[in-house]
Amino acid sequence: METKSSNRSARPNRKSPEPISHASTTLAVAAAIPVGTGLTALDIFNRCVDRAKNLIKIHGVAHGKKSKPEKFLADLHRAAIVLAISALDSYVRTFVASRIRVILAERTASIPASLSDRIKVFLKEDGLLEAARKDDLIERVDKAFRKDFERRTFQGTPAISDALKLVGIEDVFHDVALKAKKNEDTLRKELDEFTQRRHTIAHRGDYNLDENPPVENTITKIQAEDCIGLICVIAETINRL
Repeated sequence: METKSSNRSARPNRKSPEPISHASTTLAVAAAIPVGTGLTALDIFNRCVDRAKNLIKIHGVAHGKKSKPEKFLADLHRAAIVLAISALDSYVRTFVASRIRVILAERTASIPASLSDRIKVFLKEDGLLEAARKDDLIERVDKAFRKDFERRTFQGTPAISDALKLVGIEDVFHDVALKAKKNEDTLRKELDEFTQRRHTIAHRGDYNLDENPPVENTITKIQAEDCIGLICVIAETINRL
């Protein structure tokens, strides 16, 4: 999907997106990078994206250049979209968890209001007092956020926007659009469309259940490649914010 460049600095007036189901099969073990791996959030993301790209390659190898692919091979393109959206989900949770530790380690830096409020909810007064006494605030906060992230997904623009506010990025898609020279409304729309498509594939077999009998949605290589390209732009740009 091609997007037009936009250099506007003012935030556009936009309607709230339709609610997106956040049910997810993403494993919660990706809540944060284990200490000592030497890997960044982007390193993990790139490894996940490679899996999605491999599915597209497998599709080509499976049917060759001269033969028409069997219909069921299209599921490789569907799976690539599911993996791509999950890769961004994992990246956001890992990036935020890692950045929170950095923010708390810089004792002279101000803490974003949303992060401060969430910490107070997690630890309450007794927990904060105990953390101050034992000087282990970072570990306690990290543990609390990991546990909280196990119950959440970061798929779709609302969830991602809320997560990035915790680390001081107040309007992540506005910032990403400016830095990546993309149209902000198009960026948001495409991500939410691919996220909804991921849910349709994962939870409804990629069928339109409003039809009787249900009708299978079409899927193409270009759609899978566009999805991967979009989430790569978003993750790589967030990494530079």
